[in-house]
Amino acid sequence: MSRIEVKVFNTPTVHINEEQVHFPFRKAEALFYYLLIEGEATRDELVNLLWGEIDEETAKKNLRNAMYKIRKVFDLDIIISPQKSIVMLNPQIKLKTDLDAFLSEDQQSIDVYTGEFLQGFLVKDGEHFEEWMFSIREQYRDLYINKINQRIEEEIQQNTWDSIEYYGKLLISEDQFDERAYRTLMKLYIKEGAYNKAIDIHQKLAKTLDMELGIKPDAETRKIYEEALALRDLLENKPKANRGGFFYGRNEEIAQLAENTQLFTKEIGAKSQLIIGEAGIGKTRLKEQFLQMIEHQDVYVFHTNCYQAEEKYILKPWNPIFSKIADIIKKDKISIPSSWKKAIAYFFPIFAMVGYVEDLDYINDRDPQQYQMAEEAIQGLFKSLGEEKKIVLIMEDLQWIDTKSLSLLNSLLLHQQQSHIMFVGTCRNGYDEKIDKFIAVMTKYNLLEKIQIKRFNQVEVGEFIQGALPNTEVKEELKKKIYHETEGNTFFLVEYINALKENRGIGEMSSEMQDILKSRLIDLSEIEMKALNIVSLFFDKVSLDLLAELLGKEELDVLEIMEELQRRWLIKEKHEEDKISFLFTHQKLREFVYLQQSPAKRKLLHNRIGLMMENQLKNEKSDMLMYTRLIYHYSHGGNRLATLKYQIKYVNGYLDFTHELYPVLSNNTKIKEKSLHLSKQEVKKYLVEVESMLREAEEQEPEAEGLIDLQMAFNYMKGRYLIGEGEYEEGIPYLQKLINYSLEGDNYYYGLKGFKQMIYYGIQTHNVPLMEEYLDKGLALVHENKIKKEEPFFLRLKGLSKIMLTEYDEAEEFLKQSIGLFKDFSKMEDKYVLNIAASYNYLGEVRRYKMQFASALVYYDKAMEICEEKKVTRGLTIFNTNGGQAAFDMGDYDRAKMYFSKALKIYRQFDISWGRAIAEGYMALLQIRKGNYRGALEGLKRAEAYSDQLKSPYEMGLIYRVKAEIKTNMKTNEKLREVFKNYLREDLEDYCNKGITVLKQVKGCYEIQILEVLKKS
Repeated sequence: MSRIEVKVFNTPTVHINEEQVHFPFRKAEALFYYLLIEGEATRDELVNLLWGEIDEETAKKNLRNAMYKIRKVFDLDIIISPQKSIVMLNPQIKLKTDLDAFLSEDQQSIDVYTGEFLQGFLVKDGEHFEEWMFSIREQYRDLYINKINQRIEEEIQQNTWDSIEYYGKLLISEDQFDERAYRTLMKLYIKEGAYNKAIDIHQKLAKTLDMELGIKPDAETRKIYEEALALRDLLENKPKANRGGFFYGRNEEIAQLAENTQLFTKEIGAKSQLIIGEAGIGKTRLKEQFLQMIEHQDVYVFHTNCYQAEEKYILKPWNPIFSKIADIIKKDKISIPSSWKKAIAYFFPIFAMVGYVEDLDYINDRDPQQYQMAEEAIQGLFKSLGEEKKIVLIMEDLQWIDTKSLSLLNSLLLHQQQSHIMFVGTCRNGYDEKIDKFIAVMTKYNLLEKIQIKRFNQVEVGEFIQGALPNTEVKEELKKKIYHETEGNTFFLVEYINALKENRGIGEMSSEMQDILKSRLIDLSEIEMKALNIVSLFFDKVSLDLLAELLGKEELDVLEIMEELQRRWLIKEKHEEDKISFLFTHQKLREFVYLQQSPAKRKLLHNRIGLMMENQLKNEKSDMLMYTRLIYHYSHGGNRLATLKYQIKYVNGYLDFTHELYPVLSNNTKIKEKSLHLSKQEVKKYLVEVESMLREAEEQEPEAEGLIDLQMAFNYMKGRYLIGEGEYEEGIPYLQKLINYSLEGDNYYYGLKGFKQMIYYGIQTHNVPLMEEYLDKGLALVHENKIKKEEPFFLRLKGLSKIMLTEYDEAEEFLKQSIGLFKDFSKMEDKYVLNIAASYNYLGEVRRYKMQFASALVYYDKAMEICEEKKVTRGLTIFNTNGGQAAFDMGDYDRAKMYFSKALKIYRQFDISWGRAIAEGYMALLQIRKGNYRGALEGLKRAEAYSDQLKSPYEMGLIYRVKAEIKTNMKTNEKLREVFKNYLREDLEDYCNKGITVLKQVKGCYEIQILEVLKKS
């Protein structure tokens, strides 16, 4: 078989079996190249391309002759005409071309482009061919440039500077006027700190443009040039101040921070910086050098720490930031919308506590939609602050940040202008996946650079020691010893130097570094050591008032004690508003002091602190802010039951949102609970942890006081979670245990909760007798014990049971009673609005089941109006889904789509299951009406999955109805049939019969009539 190779870049050549092919004339060669690129062409197209200047008959004769000559020179039927009007290269003959290699994704594809397409190739009287050739030439040239730019981006990700420089120069050689190539190289040189190189290449560009075109570089190029000039000047004059003491080395890191500082102050747009390294390596000191760079700048600096003990607790690191922002707003009299204040106060109560928010009555403290509102408000707030001054956001120990805090940081950096905000963070090596993803996203959008801090080598350690002790002669042997003991870790290195300064000697050490830390504590008085021990019990800081109470002294006396500890650089003072707190200068010191105390002493003090903190609880939603600290102290104090108690309270606060369809709102008018959505994975993780703790407590302290209450709280949480997930067989035993425990101990609070969950189970499975049983038990318990505020809840559910029994008049009566009682209670506490909305929704259901669709929509809209007025999301999924059903069945498909779209948006955001199968199924029908068959198929699959999860006969029946309608349409719609043929394999009659069978378990379903009609179609 002949081997044909074609080269179209640079001077074109054709070889067959390694011998060059010489075409008999230029237009025959042009014809070959044209067919090589285009694949095929009509005879008329080729005649016009190559012989358009002569008469048609002669031109066609020339074409036939050219085809013949090409076949002859190849000695192959390389050109064929499968149809009279079509000419093409023979696909049976394989050609190897440099074009195929160039168009591939191979790493070497760029190297294939050795020159322009058909470089130097001209055709006499071939104007049309040359127009085509120049067009293709420009197309491949653009692709070549794009490939180089893409390769540069890849090399930037790999930090392979030599390759970036190579490809940048390649771009310039291709087009000496393309400023993008020059900018690429200038940015590279700035990145490397080679500012003079960046300046030189700009001068080269400026000279070329001036001489050849008489113009100057554009504004973007000029900006990079000015940046290089400014950075060169900044580096030559970088700050020498050492407010925090001796600082050595880190020149590259300082240069990188200096670059961004200059860009930031010049409003060019700076990248954020993440300083990464092991514990004690000097991340904080480098951050302090950065602060010195900006200390004379007119900027807002917001600083916070992330703590390991708070890693599981949401948004903790942001509290100090919003506390300072609140002070700034008040001090500078910055005006922000009241809606922002309310939304932010929802998560950061400081906005309410200092008087910014007068009334938060209407906000649902269990509504996850509030997080989205708060995030939007925070975006707006930072934008407003950024217009006043630039913002520097500093977060230390990012490896311990919680997921929500990181998400908020991610959102701020993505949506705020780089010229207004810069983030500088510190993070330990070995960070987890969430930090890795954060870095990846920020890097993708060119918003973040990493600064990796490594240990000092032996030479650097020697220089460090000599620089820190300029007046002391340190022998090389001692320097070497210190290097081996510290292994170049900055923290330990500083500790050794402190020992040398104080003439204490360092002795033989490796793991004896604790002795160095111990030496820092020599000569402390008894009361100073006692204060230090107490501070070490707190993972972050301890307030002055609590420290004074623990020491049993007046605050003024405590301040004197702490002043001495600060002088010795063991403790530092922190001011927040009018509150003073204390913390260690280094976490390693805290850990050392903590571990020096006996386990028994630590336990005793942790429990004592926990009791003091409990006395500060106000029985309000704001108590959740204290739960994490109580959990920490009681767990370290070995108090299982107290730890379990607050762990349950903490988790329960979030499950109130996740597994209560119509929760009671908070009556707290000042401080609102932090209420965020938790994913199913997060909820499961919390429940596993709590259950493990409970089982341990049952084994170790079976007779402990309060254990039964904890068992009830856990059974309630686990039971309602499983019921909400459709795991009925596993969930019901937990609820039965809860009911038994509560009734045996006359704990009506949990008894009623258990009854409600069993009723919800009956609703989901359409088990009306079970509903009636627990409704009667609940109402009896309410009446016997005169628990008036629980009565309207059971009346509402009683109304629903009557709807399910098709006893519509009685249903309406119960629902109206429920609304009346809720409204009476709302006169004193405006927290029952969602339950009122739910009752209106059920009144809509009464009318829908009667097929009075227009009237039903009035009630659904009323329910939705209440939710929207109170900014409550819970319930909107069900209300919109029911409204969508009514609109669909009355033939108002546009309105139905509006309702279902709203419902699905919330379903997808919060992963709620109840009613989602209906919304997904009906939306599939609406998508089919619009011709989106693939989308409809995916929607139907989701609908079936959700109906299988909850096992609701009503939802399962409606999915059969959807399948039946689609199957009916498939008879006359070929495209629809092609998409659904492998998914809907059963007959129309089968789907109708299955739907009717399932829906017969549900009284009053008019959908059965629809299936009967479809069955006959």
